[in-house]
Formats: sequence, C-alpha cells, structure tokens
Amino acid sequence: MDSLSSTTSIDKEKGVAGGTRVTPAAAAHPVLADVDEKDEDEGAHVAGYERNEYTQEEADAVKRKLDRRVMPLLAAVYFSQFLDKNCTSYAAIMSLPIKGEHYNLVSMAFYLGFLVFEIPTTMISQHFPLAKYLGVNILIWATALTLHAASANFGFFFTMRFILGMAESCVSPILITMVAAMYPKQQQAKRISMFYMCNGFTNCIGALIAYGATFYEGHAIAHWRILYIILGGLAFVVGVSVLVWLPDSLATATFLSEREKVVAFERVRDNQTGTRCKVTKRYQVVEALTDPKTWLLLLLTALSSIPNGGLAAFSSIIIKSFGYTSRETLLLQIPRGVIAALTTITVCQLSDRFGTRMLPILLAVVPTVIGAALLVASSGGSKSMSLAGIFLAETYGSALALQYAWTASNTGGATKKSTVNGLFLSTFALSNIIGTQIFRPTDAPSYTPGKIAILTLFAAMIPTVLVMYAFTQFLNRKKVAQLARLVEEHGWSPEEVDAQRSRAAMEDKTDRENVFQTYVS
Repeated sequence: MDSLSSTTSIDKEKGVAGGTRVTPAAAAHPVLADVDEKDEDEGAHVAGYERNEYTQEEADAVKRKLDRRVMPLLAAVYFSQFLDKNCTSYAAIMSLPIKGEHYNLVSMAFYLGFLVFEIPTTMISQHFPLAKYLGVNILIWATALTLHAASANFGFFFTMRFILGMAESCVSPILITMVAAMYPKQQQAKRISMFYMCNGFTNCIGALIAYGATFYEGHAIAHWRILYIILGGLAFVVGVSVLVWLPDSLATATFLSEREKVVAFERVRDNQTGTRCKVTKRYQVVEALTDPKTWLLLLLTALSSIPNGGLAAFSSIIIKSFGYTSRETLLLQIPRGVIAALTTITVCQLSDRFGTRMLPILLAVVPTVIGAALLVASSGGSKSMSLAGIFLAETYGSALALQYAWTASNTGGATKKSTVNGLFLSTFALSNIIGTQIFRPTDAPSYTPGKIAILTLFAAMIPTVLVMYAFTQFLNRKKVAQLARLVEEHGWSPEEVDAQRSRAAMEDKTDRENVFQTYVS
C-alpha cells in the first residue's frame, strides 16, 4: 500500500541513519488547530512538535529496553488473565459441584462483570497512571480468584466470577494502549502476539497444573479448590510485579534516560495516533460512535466472540464427552494450546511484515471454519473427526489478536481510542455472554445446535473481513487526495509538509482529523 508521503512526491532530507533532519517551517499554514497545553499529547512535552535526530543504533537500543522490560510484564498479565478466566473450564472436569444450568450461569457471570465495567474502567484508566491502575485491578482479581476455593455455593461463586470479570476488564484496553503508544505500527502486531499467544500457553500450563492437582490423594481439600488457590497465588505475584516494574508510559519510564525517552517518542511519531492524553474530549467520543470503522470492528468482534464464549466454557466438557477420562481431557488441552499459540505468532508476524491486518485474519479463520464443519459432521459420533475439529477450530483465537492490532494502528486520539476500545471489549463481553448459552445442557452429549451456530458465525467472518479491508483502502485513497489538495492549496514545500506531519503526530488528533494518518488494512 502506498503511503501518503510517497503519493505526494515529497522527499524528506535524510539525516543520520534512522532519523530525519527537518527544516522548521515557520511559514507553513497550520492545518490542524493549536491545542491547549492541558490537552496536548504526552509526547509533545518530551519530544516537542518538530522531529529530533536519532541514530538507528539509538532506536534499536530503546526497542531492546522496551522489549526486555515491558513485553514480559504484559505477557505475564495476559497469561494470568486468560488462565484465571478459564479456570472454571478445568474445574468443571475436576468434580466442581456446580453443574448444568448453574454452570452456564457462573460461566456467564465473568462476562457479565466484564461487560458492566468495561466502558467505565476504560474511561477511568485514562485519568490514572496506567500501570498502577492495572496492578491494583490484578490484586483485586487475585483475591476474588482465591476466594473461589472458599465455597461451591452457587450465589457466592457467581459473585466471585462477576468480580473477576470486573477487575479483568481493564487488561486488554490498557495493554493495547501501551503497545500503540510505545511501538511503531510496523512492530505492533508482533508485540501484541507476544502477549496474546499466552492464550495458547495457558491451555498448556493450566491443563498441566490441573492435571498435577488430580494426583493429590488426601481428603482435606478438593482438587478444584487446589486449582483456584494455586492460580490465585500466581495472580498476586503478577500484580505486585506490575506495580513495581511496569512503567505507566514512555514519559515516566525510569529505565530510559531523558535522551532515550526522546528517541522512544520519535520512534512512534509517524504512527500519527498520539501516545497519551489524560483529558477526555467529548467530540472524540462522538466521532468514535459515528465512525463506520467502529461498527465494522464490532460486527467482526461479535462474529468471533460468540463462538469463543461457547468453546471456552464447554470445550473441555465436549472433549470429555468423546469418552476420555478427566486426566486425558486435561492433557488434550495441550495440543489445543500449542495450535493457538503457533497460529497467533505466525499471523501476527505476517501482519507486520506485509503491513496488513485483515488478510492474515483470513488465514486464521479458514481452518476454523473447516474445524467447525468437522464438528458438525461428526455429531453422529466420530471421535477422531470431532477431536480434529476441536483442534482446527483453535486457530480463530489469533483473529482477536489482529483485531487488537488493527485498533491500535487505526485509531487516533486518546479519547477516541479509549471509546473504541471500550466498545470493542464490551461487544466482546456481551458476545461471550451469548456464547455461554450456545451449548445447552439439553443438547448433550452431541451439542449439534451449538456446533451449527459456531460454524455459521465463523463463516460470516470471511465476508466481513473483506469488507473491512476494502473500506480502509478506500479511506486511504481519500486521504491521499485530501493531502494532495492541501499541498497544492497552500503551496507547501516538502519541508513544510514534513513539519506539519511532525506536529500533527503530537496533537492528540483523531484519525479522521489527521490527514497524515494512514490506515493499516
């Protein structure tokens, strides 16, 4: 895809490797209105509105520091979140007393809490130090998770699951915001894969932990209670680690020198999506709600997340229905996890390498559709075909990772990003609530209606992905034409255009406002 700069024949004067020397454009006609200091993007205070020179060696050094400090912590958070969220799926085959309709309801409780608090927590987090807000929420959910072991009473269990969902609802928007603010667009999908692939690893590690717990032969505590205590303890460790070591932003990253902070902001200047602004801007909320891209994203999220709600809660039960023992069922979670992790790594690497988000989603979804078709076809009782269908269906999870990357790359303006992330993850939660009701106890053991439903929804993702790809390409062509008109109208020199581009990157403008922001299709 052509960039805007290449289509306007503007050649930047290159300075040292990795940097760009810019001639200040005092005579440039401002396109984007000046902003009050309190409304400025955080990067403007550190790096300013004009480009700063830096070397490729400096950029690489900053990237390595961020990768060493930030990415392991984000991965640990996502690992803990997904493991804790799906803990009940393991407990269900470890003699958890909650069964039938009550099990459907406690599975739904997590997503209900997630849904209720998603938009509030996204907006609240914009006004607080991100890492500290995240760390406190982890400690809250660690407490709730540990308390699951206290009682199998339905009402108590439902309440703990609800609190767990509330506390975990802040994770994805904060992690997306951090990746978008700290990494260039061409590095974002790969970084998101670094924490999102933990979804697959949790299936492996969680299954092994649960498998190990089944070998306890005493009578003092039930196996499922041991599971909740262990995972709750791990969540406490992650929460404390986040509070101590995760930076709130590039501007407050104590492991970076002042020079390295400037380089870090320069690395993301050309994202044109801003880094962070703590002021809520109402017009950006309105723009998020009226942007067709938002609603296409929500549609795609619903199509992928409704099946996810059913498979996350019932995949273990479905596998056990094939005739496997509880221990065999737990061990069969491991290949599922490996498939999910490898698919995520592969499609996200391809996404960054080729500068596209939607087309790699197709690569992930097609095997899922085939897997879902195998599940439907095997409802008559073919054990091997059913298991193959379950394994193939796991590839769909990486589609959500690329939706995260699509949102990070294509949404400008701090408030708009918060709003879109809130809507995105609220849709995720609501869809998962619906999904927990797909596999009805009355349809056991074949669950044929549920299998048909997930096949239909996964298949509908394919045309939706193609529409999203075509629409963002159309928007990019419009921006190319708009920028060309502005250059001709104002008679800008290449240096003046570059100065405008550099300033726009730090003004907390939305993607619709900012003519210099291109969309990653």
